[in-house]
Amino acid sequence: MTSYIVTYFPLDGLAWAARTILTISGAEYKNEFPDWPADKKNTPFGRLPVLTEISPDGSKFVLAEIDAINAYLAEKYGYLPKDIKDRATVMQYYYQIRDISESFTNHIVRFKTTRSLDRYVDRMKTFIEKHEDILAKSKSGYYFGDSPTLPDLYLYYVYNGMARVGDKSLNHFSEEKSPVISRLVAKVGTIPNIKKAFMSSVPP
Repeated sequence: MTSYIVTYFPLDGLAWAARTILTISGAEYKNEFPDWPADKKNTPFGRLPVLTEISPDGSKFVLAEIDAINAYLAEKYGYLPKDIKDRATVMQYYYQIRDISESFTNHIVRFKTTRSLDRYVDRMKTFIEKHEDILAKSKSGYYFGDSPTLPDLYLYYVYNGMARVGDKSLNHFSEEKSPVISRLVAKVGTIPNIKKAFMSSVPP
C-alpha cells in the first residue's frame, strides 16, 4: 500500500490541504516535524512543506512546493476534473483563494500597514463579489460538478481560519455578506473526517 510522509511544522498552515486530502481519502500517512532550520538543507528547495510518497516496492517520490503538492494529491485522489479545460478552470478558483489567503497572512503577520490592509480588503471584496456569483450559478453548490474539488476544500480552510482570528473586523466572510460561500463551507464541513486533519483548533 502506498503511504506518505508530510513534512511540516505542527500547525495547519501550508500543509492543511495535503493532510486533508490524504485524511478524507483514507490514505496512509504520517506527519514529520522537522528540526528547523537545521533540517532546511535536507529539503529540495529549503522550504516546507515536503511530501514523500512511498510506493509498495519502497521507492520514494519527493515533492515540494505547496501548489505542486496540492495539485498532485487532488488529481490523484479525485479532487480535480479529468478534462484539461475543466481542471484549469477549477485551478483558477483555487489560486484565487490562495491569493486572498496570502494577502490576509501578509497583512496580519508581516506588514500590518494601512497599505497591506487596503490591499487585502480590496481583494476580499472583489473575491466575495465574483465567487458569490460563480457559486450561485452552480446547481450543486460546489465549484465544479456534484462533488467537492480542491478549491472547495481550500475555501473551507481559509473561511474557518479567518473566523478564528482575534480581530473580527478583518473577516469579511459571513452568512450575511457571503451567504452562498457560507453554504458551501457548511457543506464541505460535513465531509467525513475532514476535521481530523486540523492541527490547531477545529471549526465547530
